[in-house]
Amino acid sequence: MEPNSKPEHVHLIGVSGAGMLPLALCLKQMGISVSGEDDAMAAGARELLSRYDVPIAIIGSQDFGYAPTWIVHSSAIDEAHPSLGAAQELDARVMRRGECLAEVAREKRVIGVAGSHGKTSTTGILIDLLEEIGANPSYAIGGLFADGKSPGRWTDSEWLVLELDESDGTIEKFRPEVSVILNADHDHHAYYSSFEEYLDVFRRLANRTSGVVVLAESLRPEFASEEFNADVVYPDVGDGSIRESNQLGAFSESNQRLAIAAARAAGFDTRETGQFVATPIARRQNCLYFSPRLKIFEDYAHHPVEIEAMREALSSGVGGPTIAVFQPHRYSRTRSLKDALAAALESFDFIYLLDVYAASEAPLPGGGSEDLLEACRARFDRCAYLPSEDGLLESLRERVEGMETATVLFLGAGRTDALGERFANETASADARWGGVFRGLAIGVDARSRIRANVSLGNKTTLRVGGDAEVYYEPASIDELTSALRLCKEASIPVYPLGRGSNLIVPDEGVAGLVVRLSHASWKRFDRLSEDSVQVGAGLRIKELCGTACREGLEGFEFLEGIPGSVGGALRMNAGAMGGWMFDIVKSVRYVTLDGDLVEASASELSVGYRHCRELESAIAIDAVLTPKAVGRDEAELRRAIDVYQSKRKESQPREPSAGCIFKNPEGDSAGRLIEELGLKGTVIGGAEISCTHGNFIVNRGGATSADVIELIRLARRVAKGKRSVTLEPEALLYGSEWKDALS
Repeated sequence: MEPNSKPEHVHLIGVSGAGMLPLALCLKQMGISVSGEDDAMAAGARELLSRYDVPIAIIGSQDFGYAPTWIVHSSAIDEAHPSLGAAQELDARVMRRGECLAEVAREKRVIGVAGSHGKTSTTGILIDLLEEIGANPSYAIGGLFADGKSPGRWTDSEWLVLELDESDGTIEKFRPEVSVILNADHDHHAYYSSFEEYLDVFRRLANRTSGVVVLAESLRPEFASEEFNADVVYPDVGDGSIRESNQLGAFSESNQRLAIAAARAAGFDTRETGQFVATPIARRQNCLYFSPRLKIFEDYAHHPVEIEAMREALSSGVGGPTIAVFQPHRYSRTRSLKDALAAALESFDFIYLLDVYAASEAPLPGGGSEDLLEACRARFDRCAYLPSEDGLLESLRERVEGMETATVLFLGAGRTDALGERFANETASADARWGGVFRGLAIGVDARSRIRANVSLGNKTTLRVGGDAEVYYEPASIDELTSALRLCKEASIPVYPLGRGSNLIVPDEGVAGLVVRLSHASWKRFDRLSEDSVQVGAGLRIKELCGTACREGLEGFEFLEGIPGSVGGALRMNAGAMGGWMFDIVKSVRYVTLDGDLVEASASELSVGYRHCRELESAIAIDAVLTPKAVGRDEAELRRAIDVYQSKRKESQPREPSAGCIFKNPEGDSAGRLIEELGLKGTVIGGAEISCTHGNFIVNRGGATSADVIELIRLARRVAKGKRSVTLEPEALLYGSEWKDALS
């Protein structure tokens, strides 16, 4: 936009629409006076407009005291709309949303994201990626970020990231420097009569691109014979690491690769960004309820390809029968694609159909939900048409009530998001203890997180005894972890951290509450920060830490070899062996309190002693910065030192399942030596035995219970106290309980 053509005031009709809202916010941030109106204000839009001081006023009303230079309307606004009619009488330029955005885009170097599916998600990933590397671009995205971040922003950056909409033909107005074309499946049938006509709009976009065209590999057959002024790039599977997001599936992974390729095509270096969590987009694989028994999702998928992509994504992330509630979008699309829609919907275990969301269309013969139902029933009978929302939700509740596990999806445009929210809220209200937690966990949950009920903990410990966890949760990010802890605190539900299970005894009755385990790959990092420091995740196994340090030539970790468990457990217990202690090599630790607060502390700020770190007794370690004693050492030399430690352990410690050392060493003495002198080695109760190899180990000979192990601990304490006046204090933890209660 040339400076002398900048409008003084812009009024937007349909201002809360997915494309109109970000345009309004960009215009306002450019310093232009902006107002808007909408007959059906979208949820959240009024608050955003108020935040940016954009008043709501209808053309021709008493409140409309503006003299607009431009009047911009959504393509969904009917020509007979009164405000559009009133606009013709004003001395103002009237244009569609895409035409206005194209005018605005002339000031910037544009990265445009186009295609039939995935535009909003890919645009969001690209925005996050550029922000991660400090580019701070202007942007306009055709959807809402789930965290409330503005969908439109105008900055001093020379770059502008845009989602390009082909539905009304205004895409022809844009001339990006970098274009990303994700895919092409015939859509918007009322505007494009054939696939070739539809595909040509993307070919012309490529021809207008001045720099680089980034194409999905699937488009190669359609574009390979074309000659473009711009360079053409086809990112392959290995083009850049896949960033974490809340989304699953090959479709989403392709979007992520294309976003990375677009940033590189614009000249940005993305190699040092590492892993980051892309901001979730509302109505894109949006989780509404996340419990062991029931998971509820909502997604904007309204085209057969999008429905199939959502089904494929869920197949790798959730289990149990899948029930879909689908609202078709537009009569023209439903009429043209009803057979393909029926084929895509057939993969679900049951389908509920709602009335067509018309948008701006009038009903068309053959394009109604009854017609789609007929197409579905020609293929399968697991479907129903229920236009009544109350009736649909009642039927849905009855259907899932008897299922052990189930996943419910609300798919399509229109009111599926509101229906999904209502169903999730009602489901949460029905579970007084856990409902609020499961509803809250869904907000921003990583689709790769895991949650289950009544999970046996015995097979998750090295001793192999114990009962079930009421709820077992494996979060994938710090945000999820802190959220879970805060939600449980609000609900007065206890939380029990679980590492590799090497220093604990789980009671036979299990634990009532939330068991949290950092098993996701994101907790197992080993990052070289500098020549003399590494950052390691709390979920990294001690064995893997030693092996990686050895390969990196880092000396000082060898004594840890053979200690069972993870970095988090070693920090909590200040694990030690062979004269070395964990905190000998710790520079700093990050941890989350059980109240959900993230804390970073240097080693000197922590209260560390023999077999404990006080702050971590009621917290969950996230990661730690470690400092080796020396760097650049020969790997073979380090490996020989590790082998020596391994040999000593094999000679002195039992091979049967155990919880490691049961008792702390009395001052100036050895618990193992004392127990041996007392003649207790080999003592058996049930399936548990005081090891014949090392007196400070209790082993599971097969079929042991926690009660067997605890009774042996009581016995050893009684004998030591009675014969030597020594009080043996347990080193292993009694999970979810207090030793003072068990030993009294």
